[in-house]
Amino acid sequence: MNQFLYPLMGITAVVCFLGYFFNDISLSRALQEAIIEFVKFFGGFYALVYVTKVFSTQVLEVVQPESRIKRFVGYNLGLYMLFDIVILIARYFYSVPGIVDFLPLLLAYVIWNSQKYMEVPDQKSILYVVTMTVLFLAIPMAIQKLLYFLMPGVI
Repeated sequence: MNQFLYPLMGITAVVCFLGYFFNDISLSRALQEAIIEFVKFFGGFYALVYVTKVFSTQVLEVVQPESRIKRFVGYNLGLYMLFDIVILIARYFYSVPGIVDFLPLLLAYVIWNSQKYMEVPDQKSILYVVTMTVLFLAIPMAIQKLLYFLMPGVI
């Protein structure tokens, strides 16, 4: 995880901070945005590892080693960060339509293909895909909204 996940979180925060140079925002606002971007993925990783472990054990009734869960969450969250980077860079240079905000929904396809790796029973595959997709999108977004609420002067 240290080799790709944490540097990718840093790159995402730096790309978010670059909005200071491309948009008319203050330096403090750009720093706040970058911090929020980093923390939403950092906290989201550990929250998703915990929730995935509980979901796998309680609902899917499959005991997973923690290393497998961390790898699964790390790769999917890394893809989510790449989508976020692409969306941010595209917004800096182009007037992109709002449909690009739905790009992270492609995580559902990756999660669908991860069923074999995560040893999901066939009868619970739809539950697994829908729940994991919602969790991967909702937990970082909830952390982001919480930080927006707690930090003064941010939207």
